[in-house]
Amino acid sequence: MTLPEPSTASWPEGFLAHRAGHNCPMCGNDWQADDIGWGLLLHRGEVSQSYLWRSGTVRGYVIVIFTARHIAEPTELPEEEATAFWHDTLTLGRALEQHYEPVKMNYLLLGNAIPHAHWHCVPRREAGTDPAPGGPVPFDMLDQGRQNEQRLQADARALRQLLNHTYGSGVRR
Repeated sequence: MTLPEPSTASWPEGFLAHRAGHNCPMCGNDWQADDIGWGLLLHRGEVSQSYLWRSGTVRGYVIVIFTARHIAEPTELPEEEATAFWHDTLTLGRALEQHYEPVKMNYLLLGNAIPHAHWHCVPRREAGTDPAPGGPVPFDMLDQGRQNEQRLQADARALRQLLNHTYGSGVRR
């Protein structure tokens, strides 16, 4: 067995400072706003907020961002906050499942580009409509392009209503 060659790539500029919480791009958001530019607020949870993301081509792509303070790794959270963060994510995931009826949900906690704890929640669909059925979604599908704004707004309204009605403490519209 041969080992892969070491990469010549490097971490994004400012990564270590961002990881330590200095000028973190995620922390710079206005958590009181209903629209942070990148996405539309769906739900304010106990320690995080959920946003229907504008970028990418996968409908229903949501980011759940830990908003209580800067944190890079979930292992840095006390047990109560770790539990609350996962609960907030599952609350959102249940609403996505009910609204979009995906074949499978993917939950990714990465932080390789922006080292601030946040979940990528990605509804997966049938072959023919999913960008990579049975495999990981290429990150370009989540990052490149933009969602249709009218459909995004309609989906946000429907998801907020579902979250408010079914799970409480959402964003009222």
